[in-house]
Amino acid sequence: MTLLVMLHLATTWTMVGVIWMVQLVHYPLMAHTGPTHSAAYQRLHVQKMSTLVIPVMLTEAVTALGICLMATSSFNHIAWLGLALLGAIWAVTGLVSVPAHDKLLSGFEPIAHRRLLLSNLLRSALWSCRGLIAIQLVLT
Repeated sequence: MTLLVMLHLATTWTMVGVIWMVQLVHYPLMAHTGPTHSAAYQRLHVQKMSTLVIPVMLTEAVTALGICLMATSSFNHIAWLGLALLGAIWAVTGLVSVPAHDKLLSGFEPIAHRRLLLSNLLRSALWSCRGLIAIQLVLT
């Protein structure tokens, strides 16, 4: 279980770092790509970020589920809370962030960009909470 929890900690904190970098740097810069380059920038962003985050997110999900299924009473509730937060992150991603990205593939659209920034702020907060939970799982 220790290796599983440590892998979970590493993947969760990788995503905490990635999501905050995207929130504070990458997404705000999208507004400055200009009409000629915004669609290409968006396409490349989706391709390159997917290559980076999909393996990490899948590993995080598998380890979170594994921890829940193997959890002892000492951290059972916190493990399930972490999994629930991950479910919320994935839901916001699928229901809000991905459609906003899809809209931006046609060119810069201020409303879609704002929706992307706001949904990512929520995901950043949720992943930060997950990071704290992952630390608690290691310490328990």
